[in-house]
Amino acid sequence: MQQRILAVGLALLTAQPAVADDHATHLRPQTVDYALILPANLPHLLRTSLDRAEALGLNDAQRAALRELMAEAPLKVFSRLSQAEKMEQAIAREVLDNTVPLAELQSRLDALVALKRSATEAQIATIKRMQAVLGKGQFRALLKYSAITDRL
Repeated sequence: MQQRILAVGLALLTAQPAVADDHATHLRPQTVDYALILPANLPHLLRTSLDRAEALGLNDAQRAALRELMAEAPLKVFSRLSQAEKMEQAIAREVLDNTVPLAELQSRLDALVALKRSATEAQIATIKRMQAVLGKGQFRALLKYSAITDRL
């Protein structure tokens, strides 16, 4: 089961935006539009770090540490986002169908926020671990490859 979740997480990290007629779109979280802090502001850096390992000048120990993070981080982030997305869709459906009492919404919204926050905290923890593995110059170069430095 963990391997399947990892495969889904890795696919999400590298997926291209879905086209309008993509029937599988509703089956996975659309993290570009869905995360608590949008990836345009807080990017998913793991895939880029491994894809640009040569250009970043990563040594074998750094590559191994990043591969280890790649094996665990998507599980923490994307599984929580997937749960949150399903919860959000259920809440929206029930509100629009007028099947949920207003008094019930507060606790459900709190649970939704907690899931999104948990996914964001996991992503931040991953970035902090990456910063500990990479040198400052390497991390700055990684941000440049992620096209985020123009907003920093």
